[in-house]
Amino acid sequence: MTRKKIIFVSIAIAFIFGIPFKWIRYKGEETISFFELFDLGIKHLFFDGWLLAINTLIIFIVLSCILKVKNEIKRCYPF
Repeated sequence: MTRKKIIFVSIAIAFIFGIPFKWIRYKGEETISFFELFDLGIKHLFFDGWLLAINTLIIFIVLSCILKVKNEIKRCYPF
């Protein structure tokens, strides 16, 4: 998997699984349901970009390490 694909997968995973980590807020409230996002409108939503970026970075590092170990194992044991 190339680095660009890993980055896009990391962003997608962080976006999907980041919703329970409260990076989307409505006027300062932290208790917002994913299904309320469409009713409230984008105008009053606050997106915590730093939390999303940190989640993306953590997922990117974990995926990179997993793929690196997988490739090392595959190279050592080619059967």
